[in-house]
Amino acid sequence: MVKLEEMNREELIEVIRMKDELIRELNDEIAAYKTLVEELQIKLGMRDYNFSGHGD
Repeated sequence: MVKLEEMNREELIEVIRMKDELIRELNDEIAAYKTLVEELQIKLGMRDYNFSGHGD
């Protein structure tokens, strides 16, 4: 593994591009899970229950 301090500009840009793509993919997964949760809540009749997911 190469330290960031040892990378050149092009390598750093590539790392940033890869991280941005990973963040986009994770955001897509989160959106899919939110949709699934909403669909399950509707199926279970829990849609009126206001659950924030933050333990409150």
